[in-house]
Amino acid sequence: MKTNRFIALCTTLAALAVAAVVFVPGVHAEEKSDAAAKRAQREKEKLEKYDKNNDGKLDEEEKAAVKADREKAKSEKKKSRDEMKGERK
Repeated sequence: MKTNRFIALCTTLAALAVAAVVFVPGVHAEEKSDAAAKRAQREKEKLEKYDKNNDGKLDEEEKAAVKADREKAKSEKKKSRDEMKGERK
C-alpha cells in the first residue's frame, strides 16, 4: 500500500516538474517581450521630444537636454518627498 502511494507521489511530482519546465519559460519570454515593447515606446517618445534636428538619434546637445530634464525631475521628486517627511513630524 505504501509503495503505491510513493509511486503516485513520484508520478505527480514528475508531472509537475515537466509542466514547470514547459510552461514557465513561455511566461518569462512573454514578460521580456512586454518589457522590450515598453522600452521601445519610451525610446520613441524620447526621440520625439528631444530630437530637434530629426535625424533619428540624439546628439550630445540633445542628450544633455535629456539628462538635465531627468535631473530636474529627480530633484523635484526629492523635494516633494522631503516636504512630505516634514509634514509627518
